[in-house]
Amino acid sequence: MSQPLIFITGATGFIGSHVVTQALSAGYKVRLSVRKEAQIDSLRKLFSEHAASLDFVVVPDFTSPDAFNKPLENVTYVFHLASPLPGNGSDFETDYLNPAVQGTIALLGAAKDVDTIKRIVIVSSVLALVPLDALITRKLIVKEGLNPSIPVDPQMSFPEDPRASGSLKYHASKILAHRATLSWVSAAKPSFTIVTLHPSFVFGRDLTQTSAEALGGTNAMLWGCLTSPAPFIPPIAVDVRDVASAHLKALEISVGKSDEVEEFILSAGEREGWMWGRVAEFVRERYPSVDVKLEGPFEEPPKVNTQKAEEGLGVKWRGMEDTVGSFLEQQMELRGQL
Repeated sequence: MSQPLIFITGATGFIGSHVVTQALSAGYKVRLSVRKEAQIDSLRKLFSEHAASLDFVVVPDFTSPDAFNKPLENVTYVFHLASPLPGNGSDFETDYLNPAVQGTIALLGAAKDVDTIKRIVIVSSVLALVPLDALITRKLIVKEGLNPSIPVDPQMSFPEDPRASGSLKYHASKILAHRATLSWVSAAKPSFTIVTLHPSFVFGRDLTQTSAEALGGTNAMLWGCLTSPAPFIPPIAVDVRDVASAHLKALEISVGKSDEVEEFILSAGEREGWMWGRVAEFVRERYPSVDVKLEGPFEEPPKVNTQKAEEGLGVKWRGMEDTVGSFLEQQMELRGQL
């Protein structure tokens, strides 16, 4: 009996590349979508050990209603990770909202007509479950099921500061994209089931990073916090390998009704060492060449309830030292300091 085929969007990204690696290592066949033909060669090299299990399809415009018709043929599972990143564009509707919402709905709509699909796993964010001011006020209460109650206006205005504006636009797009998923599932009642994963800040070794200058995304946030006097994000974090593992675990669990979405928050916590004081102490001791400027006192870490993921998915979080260590080992290698 042949292994099921997984269709994966966002394979060129930080999380996506780890998801592909773990799916291939588990013996699945995978079909990767890319926006440009030129991206295929680098992915073939990255996953060269599993060339026989790889297939590619070019999808230039994720928002097109018929973009996924052929790519989904004979697919059993879908991992949807493609999404706009903070700072990639300035127009909220064009650069954030439409790709996040319409890309997801186009995929779901096409999947509804494919009778081989059993489950779709969508990567969202903890930001889809908290109000827009949560990171500013630090009033973070993160648990499943909160999205429908969060006030957000698609026509809202954003601050002029590019950094703050990009973060808020990204945050708003995650709230609205997840809300669109919930609404679609409730109305469409598809034959397949849907799981959404909501990771906190994701850190670790980046399989796609080829130079020190190419540091980006959430890893750049971690580096920025380490080299700043005060952190600008809360210490709610998860190892990228744990996020990837959660995708495969999400295929094995029983899920309820097809008109409901099963949500899981992915985040390690104080128990695994995620407090800025401990992070700074660990890096100073193990990686003295990193110019750590973080000084206390630090705020208490937010409380994030991950019981559902731990019990339902069986996730065991990697510790802070493992996660930060894997990230910094790579950065030292790229800087020629190891």
